[in-house]
Amino acid sequence: METAFTLVMGLLFGLVLGSFVTMLSYRIPRKLSIVKPPSQCPSCKHRLMRRDLIPIFSWLTQRGICRYCNARIGRRYLVIEILVTLTVTLTFLIIGLSFALLPALLAIVALASFVVIWVEDER
Repeated sequence: METAFTLVMGLLFGLVLGSFVTMLSYRIPRKLSIVKPPSQCPSCKHRLMRRDLIPIFSWLTQRGICRYCNARIGRRYLVIEILVTLTVTLTFLIIGLSFALLPALLAIVALASFVVIWVEDER
């Protein structure tokens, strides 16, 4: 039972942190605020609604297309969210719910954001 709870918590935190990493990796190189404005389509600038912001599932249900302007949404968002979700879930299962978890999660977010920004900068 405890393992199932840890797994579910890892998945939920992973989804949220994966979405956060995609936001950071998009906004930081462009010197945009990570607080405001709310998430929007990079093409049409339409503010995204809650249903557009569900990590992994929104991309899949919308088939990688903006519901407002039909612009393609890069696969990078899906890949980053999946990889971070898997990494965070594995971290939850290995470390468990302990004080060591928070620094590990912070390190995952920082490292994943750095790698994504670095890889995209190299293109």
